[in-house]
Amino acid sequence: MNNVHINSINIETYRGLKNLKLEGFTSVNILTGDNNCGKTSIMELLNTLISPTQAEVWQSLIRRPFGAPRNISYYEGFIDLFDKSSNEEPKIKYCITDSESKEHNIALSYEIKKESVSVYTANKLSKKQFSTDEKRMIANRLYLTFNYNSQFSNTYKIFEFEDTQDFLLDGEKHSLFHRPVIYVSPTAHGKNSVYLKDVLNNSELYPEMLSVLQNFDSDIISINQYSAQNSTNEYCGILTKKFKNALPLNMYGDGMKKAILLMSAVVVAKGGVLLIDEFETAIHTSAMTKIYSWILKTCKNLDVQLFMTTHSKEALQKVLALNSEPELKDDITLYTLYKKDGKNIARRLSAERAIEADEHFNQELR
Repeated sequence: MNNVHINSINIETYRGLKNLKLEGFTSVNILTGDNNCGKTSIMELLNTLISPTQAEVWQSLIRRPFGAPRNISYYEGFIDLFDKSSNEEPKIKYCITDSESKEHNIALSYEIKKESVSVYTANKLSKKQFSTDEKRMIANRLYLTFNYNSQFSNTYKIFEFEDTQDFLLDGEKHSLFHRPVIYVSPTAHGKNSVYLKDVLNNSELYPEMLSVLQNFDSDIISINQYSAQNSTNEYCGILTKKFKNALPLNMYGDGMKKAILLMSAVVVAKGGVLLIDEFETAIHTSAMTKIYSWILKTCKNLDVQLFMTTHSKEALQKVLALNSEPELKDDITLYTLYKKDGKNIARRLSAERAIEADEHFNQELR
């Protein structure tokens, strides 16, 4: 098992997670469990490893509630990353241990102050223009402090003015992991986003990918990038036997979009970590075995450590069954997350043990 870059994660506190440790990561790691058990939160923390002192990394984790009357601001979004149920000083604290036994200790804290800001400064920082009749404004200022191994520290300031967008003052970036970390959200395929360039430049993996995609459309001849007419933007086009011109990817269903996104993400994550949240989304279970067999084997060949979450027992069984393939033997590990007496707990099983527990003991794997 030479595809292990992260060995463990120990979460003291983040969002609703407290004192949770996951150890013994392998090449393929599947996180499952009920809603709100922390699967996505773990993926988010793994995604921060590339640069945990960089505000933009954390900004990307701000969750925007579906149906919210307005976009959540940076100010509100950063506060939501912290555990609100505790009376203790607000903090995020966790440790990731890599395959070289190096510990990456990350801690975040925040402080809110009400401060007087000149109207001139407010107009520079805010999209809303304030009246010049007022000389000073009262603003909430959120101070975010990021610490890594007590070695690197950055402080960021976020202003909040009434009825305005806030403004993030950026700091210095520290790259820590020095490997690609690619995160694929459950809805990323809906944006027609793919990492096509890396696939097109790989003469071995490109025809393999086409072969898998022909399960969705047996008439596919090729996939390429095309320039949109009268625009510098490029789009993914699919050439088939049925049509003279290439069809844009958005002409296909979500299953095709998700398959292309995931397979291309494997290639761009070469030598690093790939995080797939809710891997079953949009892909029918009838196509899942072939797609994920390719993804898992290619991850191993390209030295990619894979983390995935799922809600689907059927999808989970499909992927666990891939452990029987010689190339993937003993590479797949299952972590079931749950809460007991208010505590976060993770049960770890190898794929072989998980299949046995499911078949012979009717043990719930999710």
